[in-house]
Amino acid sequence: RGRAGACARTPSAPRCRLRRGGSQRGAGWQSGACDERACRRRAQAPHQRIADTMTEFDDAQGAEAGETRAKASLMTPEKKPSAPPAALEAALEKTPVDLFSLTSAGADEPWETRLQYAAESEGESLVTLGPASEAEVEEFTGKLEQLAATCGCDCTVVHAVRKEGGADGARDGGGVEARTGAEHEGKEAREGREGAKDAKPSTLTKFVLVRKLPSEGRHLDLRVAVVGNVDAGKSTLVGVLTGPTSFLDDGRGLARSRVLRHKHEAETGRTSSIAEDQHMRLNTRGQCLAMERHQRHAALDQSETAKVVSFIDLAGHERYLRTTVYGLTAHEPDYVMVVVGANHGITRMTKEHVGMAIALHVPLFVVVTKVDLCPEPVMKETMKSLTRLLKLPGARKQPYVVRTLDELMVAVRSFGRTAITPVFTISSVDGTNVPLLRQFFNLMPSRRAWVNQKDMPAEFLIDQHFNVPGVGLVVAGTLISGVVALNHVLLMGPDNQGKFNPVTVRSIHHMRAAVHALLPGQTGAFVVRSRTKDHVRSFGIRKGMVLLEPSMNPVATKSFTCDVLVLHSQTTMRVNYQPIVYARNVRQCVRIAAMDKEILRTGVRARVTLEFMYRPEFLQPGTKVLFTE
Repeated sequence: RGRAGACARTPSAPRCRLRRGGSQRGAGWQSGACDERACRRRAQAPHQRIADTMTEFDDAQGAEAGETRAKASLMTPEKKPSAPPAALEAALEKTPVDLFSLTSAGADEPWETRLQYAAESEGESLVTLGPASEAEVEEFTGKLEQLAATCGCDCTVVHAVRKEGGADGARDGGGVEARTGAEHEGKEAREGREGAKDAKPSTLTKFVLVRKLPSEGRHLDLRVAVVGNVDAGKSTLVGVLTGPTSFLDDGRGLARSRVLRHKHEAETGRTSSIAEDQHMRLNTRGQCLAMERHQRHAALDQSETAKVVSFIDLAGHERYLRTTVYGLTAHEPDYVMVVVGANHGITRMTKEHVGMAIALHVPLFVVVTKVDLCPEPVMKETMKSLTRLLKLPGARKQPYVVRTLDELMVAVRSFGRTAITPVFTISSVDGTNVPLLRQFFNLMPSRRAWVNQKDMPAEFLIDQHFNVPGVGLVVAGTLISGVVALNHVLLMGPDNQGKFNPVTVRSIHHMRAAVHALLPGQTGAFVVRSRTKDHVRSFGIRKGMVLLEPSMNPVATKSFTCDVLVLHSQTTMRVNYQPIVYARNVRQCVRIAAMDKEILRTGVRARVTLEFMYRPEFLQPGTKVLFTE
């Protein structure tokens, strides 16, 4: 009893240690006001005390974050959908027209100006009209269509929400209570008249997609890296998404046969390489332009293609982890799609892939597959594990399960700008929620304004090379900046001595079709020939080389300095430690030459000087670097 004192509400208890504002020091507690709620909880059953504690913890988290949590929908997919964040609801109530774009003009500008800027820089924008009366929404729709026509865009209504009017109680889900008996008839009449006075008119909200019409050689590009544990269904999902709308998997590997590149991959069913030639083509209205399988290698008509979603299918087995890391760093993805098998749950490789995406600052979303064959208890446990993983201090993500179009609109407008991480539960066999995932890719914009990179010097990252008999050396990769046309003279390097050699681009292919020029943000292949007497193969072509504009005067790098944060390491790193560095398309062993700390362990930040072990590479300041053991 001593300093803590006795509790008046529970006289049988020897002392009350649950005091508001108290702190424990030594063997006793500092004095403070007694917490009535905590005292009452002491007499409750143990399971009830645990439930109350979890409720208090969840309420505190919700108050700190300032947004509605989606705990119930994450735990049980069959329960009532989670409510959208309150911040988004408040933002929609302020203005009748709202634009979703990642690089739009200032918020103080008129919505017409912001729409024109988004159409020119990004090529598309998701416009929200409402909530307002139906007449006002139709008026704004007409103005939007006229403005889009002047910008060379097309308008498509992707979703509409109508809320019926009524009293405040009815709108909030309450309504007037049903009464029986003659003594309540007068009261019902009075309440009905008062409700009619307080009734609000019905409102309408439209979500309109404004997309630029396809022009010659120009379309929108969205790059999505697909990661996840082995046997999670990554290649099967990519095969379903890139096929026709009615195409589904048969459960025996039909869909993944469209994606796998090598014979041993088809035999084992495991991806061991980077499959980057999988594309989902969409027109201005979001309709899929995929062809049947027997028309896969036929000539493609690019005139209707307004947007292309390129999937980078990566390996999930631990044996091919280095290939997966190289795919994340070299191919510059806009988003990362983490695929989780509902029957397998969260594995160690899933945690590794999520950690790499967060370290590279690439927004990620989760797709839970195989929900058709997963029992309900296993599904609940998988969702619990996923929630715990995304809410870790290093991730700080807020999972948001998407099952309806209303929830999809909330996820699209908040993904990439807030901590909300969309979670889709799908099945590639019976097609559960596959249309929602297709619509998600249709509405999501690219994270970079590639149009602004057209006037920059050309920079092309080489991640593949091969020799075609009768054609010559072919290099493939991603164009980061500038425009490359036929007969363009570029510098290829650095070679083993750090030199850059001039070459000429003789042919350009993009998406299996010959084009006159390659635009920034697009992947393609070049046929290059040397401008000197030496053959181009004598330049020592390899992955990690680049094609640059001669005006850049590039210089190879032998050593560089970077700021390092050790995410996880089982060893202690000192000077002369030799990890493997991944920086864009560069992958090479380096040596720690110097650092401002004596040792490096998990969670330590330091400035480290690294030296390449074998040959110099081309690096630019500000490049994200990832190194592993």
